Amino acid sequence: MSEPATFVDLRKHPRAQLQLPARIRWQGPLGMRLEVTQTVDVSRDGMLFRRNEPCERLARVWVAFPFDPASGGSTQPETPARIVRVEPDASGGYWVALRFESATRTGKLPADRERRDSERIPFALPIFVRPAGTPWPEEFMTQDISQHGTRFETSHIYAPGDKVLAKIPWGEWSRTGEIAGRVVRVEAMEDTPGPAPVANPDAGKGAMITSVAVEWMRTGKS
Repeated sequence: MSEPATFVDLRKHPRAQLQLPARIRWQGPLGMRLEVTQTVDVSRDGMLFRRNEPCERLARVWVAFPFDPASGGSTQPETPARIVRVEPDASGGYWVALRFESATRTGKLPADRERRDSERIPFALPIFVRPAGTPWPEEFMTQDISQHGTRFETSHIYAPGDKVLAKIPWGEWSRTGEIAGRVVRVEAMEDTPGPAPVANPDAGKGAMITSVAVEWMRTGKS
């Protein structure tokens, strides 16, 4: 089973033939979906793997690589990525190439819009968020995080001023439990299609994905 030539022709960086376990996190219509797979090859800015079902080009995913299945339920930082090519293979499956994305912030906000008290660290981690007064949290992925706030990606509708409760199952945040926060900024994300792992790639698109900035609320803060 050989890899199609088109993948080789379009690469910016040479890839090494490495077969290593990887975990792909997809944003599905009913929440996050995890898929454990194995790389065919990898490079500095992407990787190739094979799956039995098609998926949507430009779909947003997050990659834990290399992934240790023996780690159990422990949370590890993940790399945001986009699917850049999907091509059928002779055995009925699909070659899927993805490109890693930089988690760094593009540009700096004007002083009158920047509300951070501390620098945020680019980190893609699961975050469970629920609007204040509702019982069920939804799982999203962070873009960055600090002691004073976070940004996460979501298709849920939020507006500045909304109060939320968030839980991050990683590091010192995992010992904190739910953290109260206030939405301070909502920005649309470009070129983000709907749910990725679908049997029919022509199925309906998902809702628009937005980047939501949240400021943690200090005790006694109204």
